[in-house]
Amino acid sequence: MSDFHDRLRQLIKASDYDYKGLSLAIGQGERYISNLLANKSDPGYSSVIRICSALGVTPNQLSGLNDQISLVGQDIDTNIVSAHAERILTSVTREAHRKLSQRGTKPLLDDVLTWWHQHNGLLSNFETLSEHVDLYRAPEPDARLPDPYLIGTQSLAAVSFGIKTADHLRHLFTTFDKDLSQSVTMAHVQTNKGQPLLSIEEIDVNLPGHSFPLRFVYKRLLLPVRDSGGNRYVLNYSQALE
Repeated sequence: MSDFHDRLRQLIKASDYDYKGLSLAIGQGERYISNLLANKSDPGYSSVIRICSALGVTPNQLSGLNDQISLVGQDIDTNIVSAHAERILTSVTREAHRKLSQRGTKPLLDDVLTWWHQHNGLLSNFETLSEHVDLYRAPEPDARLPDPYLIGTQSLAAVSFGIKTADHLRHLFTTFDKDLSQSVTMAHVQTNKGQPLLSIEEIDVNLPGHSFPLRFVYKRLLLPVRDSGGNRYVLNYSQALE
């Protein structure tokens, strides 16, 4: 049986799409599919759904399972189809996380969004992501500075700034340019209203031991989350741009 990426190539070839067209059809950049196939990376949960929808195939077909079902016909129980598709997609997502742990790389933005969506913003089954993200306490609307709560050992802030603790990052915010700190705070205020916030950031930061500002360009995903006790936080997952 061919692997996922071979099946995807075959399905695209049999469709009306080329790689660029399919990438745009599922709301991604024009090289998304090309990069996915070239790097043999794993698409996240939401991308699997959009790819299936665009190509007119079932998750079973994309996963290469033999017990394929059709989503057409009036004699199909849609509840059974939905439950079956959900089981398949859960298996795909679980396998993607397994491969992620094996290869020891950072999660994709799609992985983080998938986790957030599946758990409805609750900080559960968080172990595979926790070392790559930072948590901030949810700010009040008039907050002046971000309030770091937990720093992931492999987060962009920890790796780039050498940060070890939330107190360390909290202190650094007091040394950063006032407009920069205020911009981060307002982004947290906006995220705390309930919706994800994805942006590309370009900042200049004066760090101890450097005589000139260092420039950082990165993708930043902010998510509103809460723990089992109802305490609210803002989750920050950032990736440096190549």
